[in-house]
Amino acid sequence: MPIKHTVDLLRLQGDALWAGGEFAAKLMTDPILDQMAPKGDGRTPVLTLPGFSGPEVSLRPLNRFLNKRGFVAESWGLGINRGPESMEYIATLGRLLGDRIKMMADENGKAVSLIGQSLGGVYARELARMFPEDIDRVITLGSPAHVKPGDHDLLNSGVGLAVRFFTGRPVEELLNEVELEELAIHQPPPGVPLVAIFSPFDGVVHQETAAIPDEYLGIDGEAPRENIEIICSHIGMGVNPLVLLAIADRLLEDPETWIPFNARNYVPAPFKGLPKLFFPEPAALNQQAS
Repeated sequence: MPIKHTVDLLRLQGDALWAGGEFAAKLMTDPILDQMAPKGDGRTPVLTLPGFSGPEVSLRPLNRFLNKRGFVAESWGLGINRGPESMEYIATLGRLLGDRIKMMADENGKAVSLIGQSLGGVYARELARMFPEDIDRVITLGSPAHVKPGDHDLLNSGVGLAVRFFTGRPVEELLNEVELEELAIHQPPPGVPLVAIFSPFDGVVHQETAAIPDEYLGIDGEAPRENIEIICSHIGMGVNPLVLLAIADRLLEDPETWIPFNARNYVPAPFKGLPKLFFPEPAALNQQAS
């Protein structure tokens, strides 16, 4: 176990350093991204939810990018994401954000898109389950929505220490509570388009827990569900230029004619092979019911 803790600490440090590089890359590529990324219509509301232990400022670059691109992006307004002390917090979150989501939808004349990083993405999925009429789609960034009891080793052990610090409870205990309460957290929210962006080199969350399982991708559904694999860090997903490009693209995709994300659409003809360096697998999408 001490060996795992040491390895996980090194992975976490490496992920944080990588995230710093991604932020620098965003600053350098902003002019290019500004030309490449698709634009919203000025009335597409987006609510962002930070990752566990993350302050709202952690997603400020994402919100600024989206607002500059013609979306109406706001942070969740609840400060640092301190995690759930119990699964009852999911219902509490609905009470805290439900009215705001409805207000954003009414003000813009459109349902709200939710973007959540890590634990924030798990929350976003549950909000969509509670308010499907007011949620247009959910995009998760490295969110361990499919971790189950006994799988906590798929999370960086540093996360477990942080969870115990903020909530006073071990991760395994919280996961067992999900099972005991028979909550549907592991199932995609019905009727709401869902995009899971994840990295095979995530230093915090294993891709197995962040990607939508094949059992949900491979069934006929009433809403698109898509996996997008991108070479990036966990901590820096909200600033990585390639992730930002994918987010803007998916926010504008029509659910009725949904086509999987293809980064090649944004690359000049001579460089069409470059996306394979950062997008190892083509986006995986379920087939909608006809």
